[in-house]
Amino acid sequence: MKRLALSICLVAFSATAFAGSEARVPKQLHEQVQRLIDLIKDRYAEGIPPATMVQTVKLTPYRELSVVVFTVEGFGGGNNHSQYLAVFEVGSDDGKPTFYTLLDFLHIGGKGWRAIEKLQVRVTNMQKSGAVEMEVAVLEVGPDDAPNFPSIKTSIRLAFRGDRLTELTRQRQK
Repeated sequence: MKRLALSICLVAFSATAFAGSEARVPKQLHEQVQRLIDLIKDRYAEGIPPATMVQTVKLTPYRELSVVVFTVEGFGGGNNHSQYLAVFEVGSDDGKPTFYTLLDFLHIGGKGWRAIEKLQVRVTNMQKSGAVEMEVAVLEVGPDDAPNFPSIKTSIRLAFRGDRLTELTRQRQK
């Protein structure tokens, strides 16, 4: 009974957390994410726009990145989903709309594995090496969790070096 009540609360929380998040995704960025989804998905899968989360981070006064988490569900016609994290460089020309250039993306979560429920990225710009390191809070599925309800708080470290985004480590939170 407790698990049922927790499941209902989590579903309600997820719906609230994602409500209206698509409206905060700039139109040009939404279009770029949709193009990426079209490349990733098979003929059965679909992107879930309301589940898209964005955080823009300023690396220098002249350089911004938009970190995007998006969800694709229904691969192979099944009852599954995958989360992806993409990094876009934010650019603009004088008087023209902002544009977003895809730098790289990773498969970051999914059913029975882990999930990002609220995007909170902490970024470190490694001046010496030129790398950008990110720490992202995630939830992992524990041994007693249902596949869609991860409960173990964890953080993962990602690095963007050169032209590749890689996962470095993960660390359980106490």
